[in-house]
Amino acid sequence: MQNITNVLGQGAIYIPAFLFVLTVVVFFHELGHFLVARWCGVTIRVFSIGFGPEIFGFYDKHGTRWRFAWVPLGGYVKFLDDVNAASVPDHDALEDMSEEERVGAFQTKPLYQRAAVVAAGPIANFILAIVIYAALFTIVGQRVLEPRVDKIIAGSAAAAAGFKVGDLVVDIDGEAIESFGEVKRLEAINAEQELKITVLRDGQRIELIAVPERKLVSGPLGEAAPMGVLGIARIYRPLIERVSPGSAADKAGLQAGDLVVRIDGKPIKSFTDMQEIVSSSAGKELKITVLRNGSEITRPATPGSAQMSDAAGNSVTRGLLGVQRKDESVLERYDPLTALWMGTKETYLIASHTLTYLGRIVRGTESADQLGGPIKIAQVSGQVAQLGFAALIGLTALLSVSIGLLNLFPIPILDGGHLLFYAFEAVRGRPLSARTQEIGFRIGLVLIIMLMIFVTRNDLINNSF
Repeated sequence: MQNITNVLGQGAIYIPAFLFVLTVVVFFHELGHFLVARWCGVTIRVFSIGFGPEIFGFYDKHGTRWRFAWVPLGGYVKFLDDVNAASVPDHDALEDMSEEERVGAFQTKPLYQRAAVVAAGPIANFILAIVIYAALFTIVGQRVLEPRVDKIIAGSAAAAAGFKVGDLVVDIDGEAIESFGEVKRLEAINAEQELKITVLRDGQRIELIAVPERKLVSGPLGEAAPMGVLGIARIYRPLIERVSPGSAADKAGLQAGDLVVRIDGKPIKSFTDMQEIVSSSAGKELKITVLRNGSEITRPATPGSAQMSDAAGNSVTRGLLGVQRKDESVLERYDPLTALWMGTKETYLIASHTLTYLGRIVRGTESADQLGGPIKIAQVSGQVAQLGFAALIGLTALLSVSIGLLNLFPIPILDGGHLLFYAFEAVRGRPLSARTQEIGFRIGLVLIIMLMIFVTRNDLINNSF
């Protein structure tokens, strides 16, 4: 009964968040096709968000039917001479059209216009991502923590590479580094891949070669996934910024601004030190000494307990004190032009890293078990939605890049498949035969179905509800 309640509770969050994210991404993708097609004089019959039976819709002044359908897993723009939602051309219908109707047919347009219409969808996705990231960098800002090494894990890849405490990371594989978060992101996506890392040490630039180890790491949403780990860390002071009402810390009289200096007489030098002790002390009384207004105060506190998943996905009991550390990063907001450049850079980096990951899968140097489908998108959307609207908008930008990139793959049915056909047409001087295109579309459909089955299988194996 409890499991059913949990599933229903998650669904109440996951489904609306999933529909919001996917609808925004699909709408702008199809809007790109729509706007360029209309600019080129193509007659558009349908603009649909979702597939299947219509929920509601209306006609605009040009006779286009705008509709929302029951299956919210995509969308399409259907032209006058399309057979179906996949934009398969209807050659027979074209032959039966009058000269006036043929003017609005997609197939009668010049090659450059057809290519522009098809490419406009993915391009719209990239533009959407750039605009979202630029808005977030301007309005919300970005947390920046100096990329300095405070701690090196013994026996780690960083230790083997020759890192030293105090090193300032300035460059990784030619990419300038401005925040410790960028270091963590690059190490995470480069498991078992050689990285050339430039650090600033005593005023000198030193190049180090490091290979992040592949380890199961718990992500910010609690999920465990294999990631690259260098073994370097920033040390956060055990300074309390917030105490949760009703928590063990609240009952013990701990306050925001307290600096934890000892627990049961053991010196505490970092917030991680405190977490490690508290985590293994559920239900056990601890004597916590804090520095408050220049004076040391000792308070007894008994951490509560909670069931969590460890890096291997096992359920374990952890102690919870109910405090939040002070974020010592700097919040930076950027002017619109700078933010636009940063948004473009972020979009490029996501696309580049995605292609790199897929290339490693093809070469057999990376596992494909992290590829996800609708179930994973729904789950992540719901989890991110709980972090706030800005986080959900950020996920929308990320998904928009992924959808734009996916649609550029040279698979018939996808936009990239159509562009591939147009490339052959440009070289040959005439379109591929209707029979060849039909075979291509069938192969493309099989490939897409196989991909959907594979990612859904991954979702079911890797996620529990």
